[in-house]
Amino acid sequence: MNALLALSLFEAALARAPDERTGFIEREAGDDEVLRNGALALLAAHSASEGFLEPVVPDFASRELGPYRLIESIGVGGMGQVYLAERRDGAFEQRVAIKVMASALGDSDAIRRAEAERQFLAWLEHPNIARVLDGGSTAEGQPYVVMEYVDGERIDAWCRRHALDVKSRVRLFAQVIDAVDAAHRALIIHRDIKPANVLVTEQGAVKLLDFGIAKSLDGRTHGAATQAGSGPMTPDYASPEQFAGKPLTTACDVYTLGLVLYELLAGRAAFERGRLTLVDFARRVTSEMPTRPSARVDAASLALSPRALPAWRRRLLGDLDRIVLKALETEPERRYASARAFGDDLARWLDNRPVVARSPSVGYRTLKFVRRNRLPVAASLIAVLALVIGLGTAAMQARVAREEAERAQRANRFLLSMIERADPFVSGRNPTLIEALDRAAGDIPTQFANQPRLEADVRHAIGRAYLSLERLDEAETQLLRAEQLRSDQGGKALAETLDSLAMLDWSRGRYDVAEQRLQRALALVEPINAPETLAVILNDYGTLLNELGRYAESRPLFERALAISASSVELPPKERAVFRSNLAFALHGLGELQASSDAYVVSRRELEGVLSTRHPDIAINLNNHAAALRDMGRNGEAVPLLERSIAIRRELFGAEHPMSVTSLSNLALVYASVGRAEDARAAIDTALANAPRAFDPNNQTLGHVHFTAARIALLLGDTDDAIRLAQLALSIYARLDTVEEGRRERTEAFIREAEAKRSEAGA
Repeated sequence: MNALLALSLFEAALARAPDERTGFIEREAGDDEVLRNGALALLAAHSASEGFLEPVVPDFASRELGPYRLIESIGVGGMGQVYLAERRDGAFEQRVAIKVMASALGDSDAIRRAEAERQFLAWLEHPNIARVLDGGSTAEGQPYVVMEYVDGERIDAWCRRHALDVKSRVRLFAQVIDAVDAAHRALIIHRDIKPANVLVTEQGAVKLLDFGIAKSLDGRTHGAATQAGSGPMTPDYASPEQFAGKPLTTACDVYTLGLVLYELLAGRAAFERGRLTLVDFARRVTSEMPTRPSARVDAASLALSPRALPAWRRRLLGDLDRIVLKALETEPERRYASARAFGDDLARWLDNRPVVARSPSVGYRTLKFVRRNRLPVAASLIAVLALVIGLGTAAMQARVAREEAERAQRANRFLLSMIERADPFVSGRNPTLIEALDRAAGDIPTQFANQPRLEADVRHAIGRAYLSLERLDEAETQLLRAEQLRSDQGGKALAETLDSLAMLDWSRGRYDVAEQRLQRALALVEPINAPETLAVILNDYGTLLNELGRYAESRPLFERALAISASSVELPPKERAVFRSNLAFALHGLGELQASSDAYVVSRRELEGVLSTRHPDIAINLNNHAAALRDMGRNGEAVPLLERSIAIRRELFGAEHPMSVTSLSNLALVYASVGRAEDARAAIDTALANAPRAFDPNNQTLGHVHFTAARIALLLGDTDDAIRLAQLALSIYARLDTVEEGRRERTEAFIREAEAKRSEAGA
């Protein structure tokens, strides 16, 4: 990495006055002696050439290059200068831009760059790419390129001057993607996409400029296709692989496109250098993900009024944040596969369609759905049968009309046929549950033509099954269709579908949308006699609020659900126990620790009366009760509860399941607090090792695990590791749409505490 950084640092130094260059290099290199010496050696060689590489500043009043007369400088950098010029040779008059390379005759690399740029632009005929017109060399031997003069403004300044809203900025940026996609289809990567190289005309047309450090992927010019990224770059707009000196692909341009879009939406750079040295900045870019744009909106830069700022942030929150962050993944293979794929996802966002760049899941949900692997049908028929029984039972009550009963029977027959086709003796092999669901979903249009209520029942059931298996796209297709079919029914049926869709939104991190759906569902069931459905929706809404840390709002919802369950004969005892366990969680969050502990004890007794002792709901209860006991200072009592919870979860789901990792990190904290240091280290090391496989990178629970590890490190006296782990947790929280209230603040306070302890120890 140092050789590449040294070249880039040298290039940046050339843009400064000669007497400032040495000091600039020394400041930027910081403590990196290899980087500093490398850049200074290049500068020394440059100086020894007696200005041989120095750009010649022509006499603007008289300087001519062939048929062109230079008018004024319109850009300068370490690689050369760009001039506004006009052609006056009698044939015709034309204004052009001429880029004169900062090199003299004999510098073969600079000549090759100029020739390559001319050739690249000759290959690229696209309305959003500035055209090349001519080229040559000055009398001093400096190569130059004559380009179409674009009378435009930097894209960020143009957006600000025209007060573009979020959607308009995205639409404008789509032109940039079109230009880059055209280059990629011509097997050319730009390598220097930044706002200064993207101009917008007064008519709103984008022009991508400056292919001076571009590279062909097929080796036609500028090196072989597999050559590492060893050429010049703009550090503030460089990809991780450019800093690392790795081979460059189109993923490099996808990353820099992400940087530009981030800046257009947030009004500030994804990574701001501040006082960081170049090497520290490079280390940050190559190892960290940026904070989500919605969390860093700069109102002044975007010329937003204080009143407009919240709405702007909400517009970025969720899918648009995720699209930008997917383009900015540190590992190239995790980014969009192409500029076109990036553009397609932005088009989906503009059309209010589901985007590719969603988080798979924000973590396991305490009540409803457990993360599962793909299971063979032979081991999962009970899950499908539960759909059949549940659908039938809901409609086969004595009070239900004959039409409802017949509808349920037909739905049952359809779902039972799905099970039959999943039988390996029928299909000839052992298909998966998902394959069975896929076949059933494909049969719905023919099986239930002109039967909208029956079609809605089946789609809702299959959608719930997909959701429990975390096949979120398939679940959304089925549930949205069920909502459409049930929209004229209203009442209980539509409320249940809205509840399911809310669970889907929750799984995708769309908390605001999930809450809106749950509020609509409550409004539908409140006026009618559907107490069991009302209790379930109250519980689901309360559980969402629990995850967001809004315990004062969730508590009355659980209390209502419990009151309904006490007088209902149709809600099974397990549901009542789960409602109580969730109430205990809210009480814990409100600081009513003894009341929380008592509720967990009662809930667990109820669960153990109706469930197997190895049931996941019991493991959840044990884990959460232990957390309450820990906060009460009763760590010794918490240890056996956590050990039992972990044993259940590992047996049911394996060591890498989110539930197992979360419980293990909690147990490590308790071990540390009771003086079992070695047990604590072993437990947290295992949890941290399994966490990346258990959680998505943008999952707040991953942040919780790192924060727990930081607390353990501090308890064990390792302040450096405590600070490092807490900063990792904070970087995860900063990327998220919504985080439990107070989490970021508590983490920041912890870091300050650890830093103070480190200072005291150093003194």
